[in-house]
Amino acid sequence: MAVATLAGCGASGHSLLNSEVRKLNPSLLTPFPFTFSLDPLGLFFLILICTVSLPVALFSVSYVKRHYSAARQKWLWALLFLFVTSMAGVVAASSGFAFLVCWEIMSLASAGLILIEGSSGDRRHNLFIYLLMTHAATAAVIAAFLVFLPHSHSLDFAAIRAAGATLPPGVRIALFLLAFAGFGTKAGIIPLHLWLPRAHPIAPSPVSALMSGVMLKIAVYGFVRFAFDFLVGGPAWFGYLVLVAGAVSGLLGVLYAIAEHDLKRLLAYHSVENIGIIYLGLGASLVFMAHGARVWAALALAGALLHTLNHALFKSLLFLGTGAIADSTHTVDLEKLGGLQRRMPVTGAVFLIGCCSIIGLPLFNGFISEWMIFRSFLGGSTLTNSIAQTLLPLIVGVLALIGGLAAACFVKVFGVAFLGRPRSQEAEHASEAPLAMRAGMMLLAAGCMVIGIWPGAFLRPIVSLAQSLVGAPAAPPETLLIARVIPWVAAAFLALLAVVSVLKRAKRQTPTWACGLPGLTSRMQYTSTSFSKPIRFVFGRVYKADRKLEVLPEDQPYFPASISYHSVRTTSYERFLYRPFVDGVVAAANQLRRLQTGNIQVYLLYIVMTLVSLLLYLRLAG
Repeated sequence: MAVATLAGCGASGHSLLNSEVRKLNPSLLTPFPFTFSLDPLGLFFLILICTVSLPVALFSVSYVKRHYSAARQKWLWALLFLFVTSMAGVVAASSGFAFLVCWEIMSLASAGLILIEGSSGDRRHNLFIYLLMTHAATAAVIAAFLVFLPHSHSLDFAAIRAAGATLPPGVRIALFLLAFAGFGTKAGIIPLHLWLPRAHPIAPSPVSALMSGVMLKIAVYGFVRFAFDFLVGGPAWFGYLVLVAGAVSGLLGVLYAIAEHDLKRLLAYHSVENIGIIYLGLGASLVFMAHGARVWAALALAGALLHTLNHALFKSLLFLGTGAIADSTHTVDLEKLGGLQRRMPVTGAVFLIGCCSIIGLPLFNGFISEWMIFRSFLGGSTLTNSIAQTLLPLIVGVLALIGGLAAACFVKVFGVAFLGRPRSQEAEHASEAPLAMRAGMMLLAAGCMVIGIWPGAFLRPIVSLAQSLVGAPAAPPETLLIARVIPWVAAAFLALLAVVSVLKRAKRQTPTWACGLPGLTSRMQYTSTSFSKPIRFVFGRVYKADRKLEVLPEDQPYFPASISYHSVRTTSYERFLYRPFVDGVVAAANQLRRLQTGNIQVYLLYIVMTLVSLLLYLRLAG
């Protein structure tokens, strides 16, 4: 698997840099149009798949041996290879049939990988929700291709692309909404993300890395293919819809993440947040296209595509780091961790790189893409349309708030997990991850650093791709500026770091002051709950928590024997969207059960009534 991904990464990278198109036509094996053709957009996402899959495969070598029996190891490697291959097939497909077949294999293979961990009742319930929503998304994508069919007369992408420019307005709107709902569900935008925080935490850590780092990006690829390649943009409200979805997903995703103590669920919600940031860039690009500002559209789209690659790198790194923590401590509960930096120094260092990347600090890859998206919003002030001129600059504040909350969240994550003192025996006796696991994480960390320090080498093909998709006549000058400035800033920072390192050797080390007490303990430090409490208090209306405080014994409130605090968060979309829908379906099913009387004579009556109704219909129609 590692050799295959390395070869695929090299071949696709060469083709992207040289704007080559490679074709494969195995339709002789099937009567359906099952063809593959890699254009620059598909090549970009194929590079993303290969770049992440290689470190994950390397990490999995030790992880799989340490966690699974020989029989399960064979199943996991087979399904893992099928999962990665199907994702590559989706981005390489050049016909709707090939796209949908690979898309379905991708969904089923990921479900099989989740079941590798076991089949408890709770796991089956969460997996059922995942399969239900992913197949609802698939149904919307199939419907989008079928709506195209009467106009393109073929499911070949070339025919679909040719028909996209002449579609009636109503058909164009239907196609966009179907693509937005189908791919948005798979990408995890709110409120269509219900499956995501349920499926990611129950999967093995390498699988979580691939699902969050790569599979979500396949949905982004599908939306970009439809919105920018097939439909070539559309009216401005297309972009406003995507902007709103991105803003809501980004803000709520990071707020839900802050309140989590389970590290894998926290990272899953941050996937929702970063998908929101990507959609902010895509929405801004659609708005600029609708108003004829093609250069600004290229900047926003290039930022979204680069953030897609960046998120694949740092989110996979963070999930692998979580897997290393779980392997060493047997828990991912932040309240039971602490002091891991001394015991797992390599894992702590690469995890810190992932944290700095995801919050967008300079000299890390997340900063480059977020700055490009941020800068594109300011271009809205140059438009003549009053709505766009007002809304796009205002989104700057939304993106800034998302970044600030993300920084607070990952200060909590790294501080509580790696700094301070251990809060459990497992954390006290933690040890460094095996070599293969460290090597996989270090490769991803190196990718985050390389893009953050030398962005120019990556911006040139990405900006060229964005220009071709939006029809921009020239490259945005902002990309040239950042490509020139960042390496000099990095050189100055490294020089300063070298000076500090030399001065650090002469310092005198003393024990940490404990306010005059004999020594610090794990109870004298912030917990995950206490750190996030002020933010949860400010945004209390978002969480809608049901709190229960129990004091025992009840007749001694001032001298209790025990105090327990329980808080359950019920999100608004669950309470007002999904719960009424589920209750309505159950009520309708209960009503329909009355038709099943168990009496054969009643069933015969149903058949006779159906035949009579059909005969009457044919009579009237004739």
